[in-house]
Amino acid sequence: MKIRVLKPTEWSAYDDLARIHGTLFNRLDWVQLFGARMKIFGLFDAGESLIGGLSMYGDRRWGLTFLRRPPFTPTCGPFFASKAQNPVAIVEERRKVLEAMAEQVLRDNPAVCMLSLDRRIRDALPFLWRGFKIVPNYTYLLDLSREPDDLLRRMSPERRKNLTKAAKDGLEVRIEPDLHGVRDLVLGTFRRQGKAVDEPALDAVLFHYARPENSYAFSTCREGRTIASVFVVHDESTAYYLMGGYRESGRHHGAGAAAMWAAIRHAQSLGLTTFDFEGSILPPIERYFRGFGGDVVPYYTVNRAWWPVETALKCIRRSVF
Repeated sequence: MKIRVLKPTEWSAYDDLARIHGTLFNRLDWVQLFGARMKIFGLFDAGESLIGGLSMYGDRRWGLTFLRRPPFTPTCGPFFASKAQNPVAIVEERRKVLEAMAEQVLRDNPAVCMLSLDRRIRDALPFLWRGFKIVPNYTYLLDLSREPDDLLRRMSPERRKNLTKAAKDGLEVRIEPDLHGVRDLVLGTFRRQGKAVDEPALDAVLFHYARPENSYAFSTCREGRTIASVFVVHDESTAYYLMGGYRESGRHHGAGAAAMWAAIRHAQSLGLTTFDFEGSILPPIERYFRGFGGDVVPYYTVNRAWWPVETALKCIRRSVF
């Protein structure tokens, strides 16, 4: 298995494979949102045929090189066309892919590497054997083949109470055509939480990527004023909750849940099979997502840093390094 940066003339073949074997976050129209900082890699078999790929986002901070997943992108891959059928051969094939990926990172030798693997990757041993730290993350997946009443029954009592209160208090939920309004709520929420946000990347997603055929937003209004919004992207099978926000003044405990429930129901109406909350390890956010009754699914982040940098990072983010 070989890996290398792809030439622009090879991007079309990469995109064809990504649309079959990857997620929307591997596709060219998503990857190219982030400009020259993105590296698009191809995976090649022994016969030099392109069989898959992945992407990594290069950045510089404080004079140091970082290699990570792009903003607003849950995972960076890899994806590939599998030829193995025997269980042992399947494991060996996947490990060869991860070995190639790990060796590429070691060759690039960034000061800090933080890459999230596709959630279908369950075996990250090739990274562990090469000195990376493997950190589990978790998301929640809803099976959209269930009837709406069944989905409601699977929710926590608190989340059902949120929806009941939103309806009782006359909150209106509508599909949101104004993504500038969504942007304002997202930025306001991030700022209140003291979190940095990559505004150029946010704008690229909302105003360059988003189209009716690949995304949608829902807002909850109170007396004609928007108080919460959610934004979702999707491919042919899966909807991904990507971002949301709420207004501090006039906030309502059921506003966010009502918008999310509308987004879930809309995903069903589109014939999608899965709703992915793109979960969080932050306890309040994790608890909120868990309340919608999805199945918990782990995925892995592989981290590595130069030793002096790692020593410093251990003092700041012990759970990650």
